[in-house]
Amino acid sequence: MSTEFFKDTHPELKRLGIEIPELEKRYPTLMRMGISHDDMIYLARRISPLLQDSEKILDLGCGNCLIATLINKITSKKIIVVDQWKEMSMERAIENMEIDKAGLELGKINEEDKLPYPDNTFDTAYSVMFLFNMPKEKRDFLLQEIKRVLKQEGKLIVVDNFIFRGKMKREFSSHNFDQTWYGEENAFSFFVLKNVKKP
Repeated sequence: MSTEFFKDTHPELKRLGIEIPELEKRYPTLMRMGISHDDMIYLARRISPLLQDSEKILDLGCGNCLIATLINKITSKKIIVVDQWKEMSMERAIENMEIDKAGLELGKINEEDKLPYPDNTFDTAYSVMFLFNMPKEKRDFLLQEIKRVLKQEGKLIVVDNFIFRGKMKREFSSHNFDQTWYGEENAFSFFVLKNVKKP
């Protein structure tokens, strides 16, 4: 391996054997998410084992796409990423994806917050620091969209600031998501939920 291989690589990625050159320049942190590169690396490592039994995976509100890129590198699973692409352009995301040879497919949440996928498409959807950064009316609609595109018994993983944990639990329950696991780590709430569809 070349001595230049990890020259500009983040120390934690170096430990994982993942090269993302110029990480801080190419993957800017987004105010909407409010988390650091270190947080994104930690969350990618934490979410990855929860995706082992999934084939069709959706990253909802992917932001700068770093978490999805790292999950792809860790698991070798293709990730479909969607956002509104207001803080980071889709063109820049595509450029990063090509540089890093990331197995991502990009999509866009439209102005009505509709997801561009058929019913029952995904085994798992995950969302990091996205859902609770929007007004409740939009969030309610997007949760219905997530239910629509998830398969019956499909998994929803939500990571957000733990100060919202009570509110999140109530809202997920009101949308017929059954909580299968909950944890708090490093000031994040981790919800793992099952999609229960009404007959």
